[in-house]
Amino acid sequence: MPAELVRPPTAGQRRAAPRTAPGGRPPERAQLVWRRALELAGPPSQHDRFGPALELLRAACHGPATMAHALNLGRTHLHAHPEDALARGGVAILEEAIVFLGIKPHADDITGAGR
Repeated sequence: MPAELVRPPTAGQRRAAPRTAPGGRPPERAQLVWRRALELAGPPSQHDRFGPALELLRAACHGPATMAHALNLGRTHLHAHPEDALARGGVAILEEAIVFLGIKPHADDITGAGR
């Protein structure tokens, strides 16, 4: 290997920027659903209950457990940050979607017994 390839750069020379390492694991599906609920909870708009419920169900890949997990993520965030109005809206949208879709809770997953 030629020496100039292994020598450190001298003054005035720029070293090539190192490749960035992967940023860790990709977000879980429930985290993506929670983020979508926050987007839907943004500025108020006139929409029916079906639209947001369908969007959240699609974001959850039609998984009721994923929607319940996203709701738990939102409630946990809201418990730590009770002043977060956007999170309150996200939780409300997820709750409405879950009720609208008729998702049945399992052992207080969604019913909020821990509230």
